[in-house]
Amino acid sequence: MQDPEPAARAALRRSAIIYTLLLAADVIVLAYIVAGSASGGAYVTLTIVGLVGLLLAYHVYQHARDLGSVLAESEGVVTRKWTRADLIIAMQSHYVTVGRTVFRLRPEEYIHIDEGMYVKVVHFPNTLNVVSIHEVLGGRRDEPK
Repeated sequence: MQDPEPAARAALRRSAIIYTLLLAADVIVLAYIVAGSASGGAYVTLTIVGLVGLLLAYHVYQHARDLGSVLAESEGVVTRKWTRADLIIAMQSHYVTVGRTVFRLRPEEYIHIDEGMYVKVVHFPNTLNVVSIHEVLGGRRDEPK
């Protein structure tokens, strides 16, 4: 079995590039609004675009921190497992809750995990992007559900 870390780091770099490009587009729109004449509608647009820019900057920062970070490990009981469509219907995403942390999984990992399993999750510490998840046999199952 091949090491999943290089593929996870490549996906992290890809996400960081996408968020950086979106942040750059947001900054260009902000500069355009500020350079134009300010009216009542411009202040509302400036506020909305500025808030979106702050959220994008936060994501870029978190991804940049994870690019050179050491992987983290979390263990615990899967207390919840669910699927939902992100971006309306464009993308189906799979999630699990381990302890009090929500992790997004790839479909091939999601089908092997069930609620109540004691699992070990290897992930990036800031973005919580999952590198691997697997059941720990004989693990502690006395955690509250």
